[in-house]
Amino acid sequence: MQAGGAARLGNALINLAFPPGCAACSAPCGPGELFCSHCADELSFIEPPYCQICGRPQPATESHKLCPACRKSQPAFDRARALGLHTGSLARAVRGFKYYGKVSAGAGLARLWAESIPIRWLKGADLAAPVPLHPLRMMKRGFNQSLRLGAKLALPEMIPDLLIRKRHTRPQVGLGPAQRRQNVAQAFKVRDKYLERIEGARVMLIDDVFTTGATVNECAAELKYAGAVWVGALTLVRAGKDPEPDESVEMPGEE
Repeated sequence: MQAGGAARLGNALINLAFPPGCAACSAPCGPGELFCSHCADELSFIEPPYCQICGRPQPATESHKLCPACRKSQPAFDRARALGLHTGSLARAVRGFKYYGKVSAGAGLARLWAESIPIRWLKGADLAAPVPLHPLRMMKRGFNQSLRLGAKLALPEMIPDLLIRKRHTRPQVGLGPAQRRQNVAQAFKVRDKYLERIEGARVMLIDDVFTTGATVNECAAELKYAGAVWVGALTLVRAGKDPEPDESVEMPGEE
């Protein structure tokens, strides 16, 4: 076993044997609780009003149903929704699971997502697919966080390998919106064996974090090119605003 795989296995065994407490700060929690009381108070779930296409939170005074970005240029996906904002305790919990192999945090977040997401957001799809990792990143991380987080959602058939990442894109961290779009342009492809399944289908994409939407938009464009008639996107969290070119909202060195 390679060193990285051994370390991931060791972390997983430790997390299972000695639950790390709060998913965000590791402080002691009550039985079955994901967050300590302090971090629970930091949770920021997304409530209406939000853009009817991309799900971006809208000012209460905004009467238009679409955000300025979607009014200017409608994305390839038809609808995107996220449970909460990528900030505070939710952001720390996602980072702990995604980058440090905190198994219990991932399981707790998957349960929170499944229990809290509005049922109406899950309707309308024929099948679901996680946003894929490139094989090199998959080898390094050991798992696709989007697939694990979405495993408990009440979705139709999940096809883990529906999409492949054709090239190893640079990390999105530190890139502005335009750079992110360019970075993932034509980076995804529907596997040939699923082309007949995609024709006329309604597909739900699953991802962990929606920042600018560049990644899910590129996946949606490929799915529609392959014949999908509708593409939605569900993410656990989303950024409240687009990042500046030098702003990191995730861990350095990752996407």
